[in-house]
Amino acid sequence: MPIVKQKSSIFGTTGEAGYTSPNSSSRNGRINRVVGTVTCAATDLQGSEYLVAQVPSSAIMLPESAIRTTAWGFAQAVIGVKGDTDALLDVAKATGGATGNKPITIFGSLWNKPLWQQLGMAADPGHAIDLIVFTEGDATAAGTLEFDLSFANHV
Repeated sequence: MPIVKQKSSIFGTTGEAGYTSPNSSSRNGRINRVVGTVTCAATDLQGSEYLVAQVPSSAIMLPESAIRTTAWGFAQAVIGVKGDTDALLDVAKATGGATGNKPITIFGSLWNKPLWQQLGMAADPGHAIDLIVFTEGDATAAGTLEFDLSFANHV
């Protein structure tokens, strides 16, 4: 076996074609944390939409992100994007307990990928992505959905 000295994917490389920048891992990435709540009234109906956040498509959602759904006023907590309503989360509201649901798991198939890939989009839209809570039925009570989302993005 040869002795190898090699750099990780966070470093760029120089070859015959010139400099190649680092891949999508968060080289010198800036961590952004978005924390908030979405509230609904007991009278809110199926088809209601609640904008959670607008996030750059290149941002990488980190595994410490969590969404607590246990106090939500709808039976299901469905979060995604226009055209794919459950791209991020689709769970019964009672799931997740005190620590919430984790849409990204460390070293899972969606880990360390840009948000557009984490959401299953075919291509990078090249602009901020609206994360939206969608409703699949009428509310059964007034409620609150809490989120604590962390993202890495290149600076």
